Amino acid sequence: MAELTTLLLRAIARELAERVIPELRSADAIERANFARLIAQNLASDIDVLPGLATGFLPRFRQAITSALARLAEVGAGERLDACRREFAAIGPAASAAGVQFEVTALRELLARLLRELADASDPEAASARAPRLMASLGELGGVDCDWRIALEAAKAAANAQGAAPAGTAAASAQGAPQPDPTPEALTRHLRAHFRDAPGLAVTAIVPIPGGRSKKTFFISLQDSGGLPSELVMRQDYALKYAGTKVREEYQPLLTLAGLGLPVPRPVHLSPEPGELGPPFILVEKLEGKPPGSYFGMQGTCPGAFRDMARTLARLHRIAPAQLGLTPPPAAQDCMATLIEQYRRKWRDNATLASPLVDYAYAWARQECAREPGSMAFVHGDSGPYNFLVKDDRLTALLDWEFARIGDPAEDLGIARCYAEGSIPWAEFLEIYRAAGGPQVPERRVQLGMLIQFLKGTTLVAASGRNFKEGGTTEFIKGANAYTGQKLIELKIAELLKRFQAA
Repeated sequence: MAELTTLLLRAIARELAERVIPELRSADAIERANFARLIAQNLASDIDVLPGLATGFLPRFRQAITSALARLAEVGAGERLDACRREFAAIGPAASAAGVQFEVTALRELLARLLRELADASDPEAASARAPRLMASLGELGGVDCDWRIALEAAKAAANAQGAAPAGTAAASAQGAPQPDPTPEALTRHLRAHFRDAPGLAVTAIVPIPGGRSKKTFFISLQDSGGLPSELVMRQDYALKYAGTKVREEYQPLLTLAGLGLPVPRPVHLSPEPGELGPPFILVEKLEGKPPGSYFGMQGTCPGAFRDMARTLARLHRIAPAQLGLTPPPAAQDCMATLIEQYRRKWRDNATLASPLVDYAYAWARQECAREPGSMAFVHGDSGPYNFLVKDDRLTALLDWEFARIGDPAEDLGIARCYAEGSIPWAEFLEIYRAAGGPQVPERRVQLGMLIQFLKGTTLVAASGRNFKEGGTTEFIKGANAYTGQKLIELKIAELLKRFQAA
């Protein structure tokens, strides 16, 4: 049965890649079809390779859990430890290939809970003589899952190369219902009501743009627009239970930054409350250029654009918070530690797919953050290539300011480094950044920023998965992004941990 299932899933992936997707015209439809193809391909690969690969890893999982239980017994975990022991005893060896998948899932879920118990017991703010031993146990548990993720992806890649469709892009107003897109007629009425000096204004096209995960994004075309640009971008909140930032938080910083001459889209309208068009939205001018990459990597090189980015981040990090109407947190506060804790709690609250690797990475990040003090600046918070525009190898815009706040400049530098190293040497990027007035940032902090980039990502797709699982939305993209995103981001986290620990 498993073999037939695999054949059918691969056939679906091929049909989508070879016959359906080439006939599609809109970018939104192509993205959705690619997600469906990728899910079928991933499911087929799991069925193909997981049982065989698990044979070598199941003893390692069980040994790691046994060691963790012994270590937790030393710190007196009480009833929770007894419950974990009973659960471990109930996970018996599988008798079939399908059973192996359940066994791996059950062991990884238990491993993740034990890892959280160890992480809490080794809190860097509650240092004790047992902390080094607890961190060693964390490293053992996290290392097993790190090796598992890397080995699984390598085996799946090999299986896909033999029989899968070509690899492609990976990457609600009523409870449970998809949020409808705004219509040209409704947006025309809205704009005429707010821009009365342009009574003939009309919206001629609304085109959904793929890629946005926390905001819906559309290109808007206008005629007889009066003082408004004829081409705009609309960013709209999702109506979700587990929502993130709001568009209203972007408006004033964007207005100020545009006034300071930074390469940002100038905002022209904010609708801060839900209405006929759905949740709140913001309209900004449309700038020239295209994103040079996605969350998972670059589509080519653009050294000139990254040099511009180094200067832009330096200018951004020099802006006084008072200019943006912001009050900085107390000087003693570590902004990076605060960010890690915020997302760690969000991960624990929302994860629907257990990941010992992610739990370990959060514990490692907390310990690493405590090693060296950070600094404060106004940061973008999401400065990857999917959020900037490039034309003729020059940066034309830095987009999507929903995560902008007072933070540690190492966060922006870490995000930039994840993508810049393939275009220019990192030493050159830093030299340009420092020459433009950027502050001195420790290397370890920049590396931490790289890891946090993907910890934030896996936490945000976990929230998408929670919304989808609990019926908060039936948006296909939310469910698909959660399913495929966590697997791909885990691989990024595993690679970075291996890189930093080897160094």
